[in-house]
Amino acid sequence: MSNKRACTDGETPQKAKKAKVFNFLAHPRRKIAFQFFYLGWQYDGLVQQPNTKNTVEHHLMEALLKTHLIDDWSACEFSRCGRTDKGVSAFRQTAALTVRSCCPGQEGVFWAENSSEELKTAFKGKNEELQYIKMLNGVLPKTIRVFGWTPVSSEFNARFNCTRRTYKYAFPKADLDLEKMRDAASRLVGEHDYSNFCQIDMNEKRLEQSYTRKIYSVTVEEIATSSRDDIYQMVELTVSGSGFLWHMIRYIVTVLCEIGRRNEEPELISQMLDLKVFPSRPQYTLASDTPLCLFDCGYEGIEWKIDEGVLKATISGIQKTWATLQARSRMLENMLGDLTGMMTSSATEDVTKGLHEFVQDRPISSTYQKFADRKKCESIESKRLKLAAKNVEKSEIL
Repeated sequence: MSNKRACTDGETPQKAKKAKVFNFLAHPRRKIAFQFFYLGWQYDGLVQQPNTKNTVEHHLMEALLKTHLIDDWSACEFSRCGRTDKGVSAFRQTAALTVRSCCPGQEGVFWAENSSEELKTAFKGKNEELQYIKMLNGVLPKTIRVFGWTPVSSEFNARFNCTRRTYKYAFPKADLDLEKMRDAASRLVGEHDYSNFCQIDMNEKRLEQSYTRKIYSVTVEEIATSSRDDIYQMVELTVSGSGFLWHMIRYIVTVLCEIGRRNEEPELISQMLDLKVFPSRPQYTLASDTPLCLFDCGYEGIEWKIDEGVLKATISGIQKTWATLQARSRMLENMLGDLTGMMTSSATEDVTKGLHEFVQDRPISSTYQKFADRKKCESIESKRLKLAAKNVEKSEIL
């Protein structure tokens, strides 16, 4: 039954209250950076897309608008450290933007040009800034959490001010030769052209960019787990560098795992970094997206403001997710142990195939073709010439 009282003759319906319009001109602003994490397997990537609302940035935009921290997404000067694809997670992902403030007396806080002197005078400032972390986490999905913020200069850009990015990728040990993988991984360190370890399409900006990057360190470490079987131990690849190319880590994982499976030798990495040996990328597939995490984004001279209460709640939430996944993992491991024991064959490939297929993100063929013998992708120079010809054709039509 409705709680609304019916109108009798002679009465007029009560007018619905108009929503109060938030006047952004009556509030000062400042530029901040904030750190956040997200569980990427629940989202269609970080960056907003026209065909889906299930992106991390879309949820951030809605949270920022709902809390009245911004009034216009296109005008808040939003920048992010690094974009991640569908399924990929991040921990210390970093973004920067201009938001509402309540501390007009603090350094870096300013008023909009069209804010009147009357509004500025009437504003009652505070000594402590808005609780940005609590405000955002109060409306964000639980798999996206903000855990640190800091004031930054108006010139700060989350992408271009980053000095170091670190990615982590976890995968089952299976029957991989970790020593071969470590040898191969060490060859990636240094400043090289990594065009044979990335995706290159006909995007004009990508074709014009440099493919030289600097990798500071690469490690392949076995993670101690409670597994009773060695093949179910986990391994973690950690790569730290100045910056990375499109799909670069996932291509590196594919090559390292083929070396770990003894299909290739560690020297393959050195050969693929030599454009005289491999003028263009041999055709090979991407590793799975789920195990990849942009784990850290490094900045010089930044001290993050952390809310201890939010931190405790965030840890508690992650613990619940971790415990859920661990319990399910243990359940499956018990099943695998008994099922494997029923097999009459003791061939290693029979009990590790699924683990390799998870990482490779494709069925494993019974035959293997060496990278040196595979068809090569179209070279960058060829694509650049095609794009130039296409642009000439467009200009002639116009």
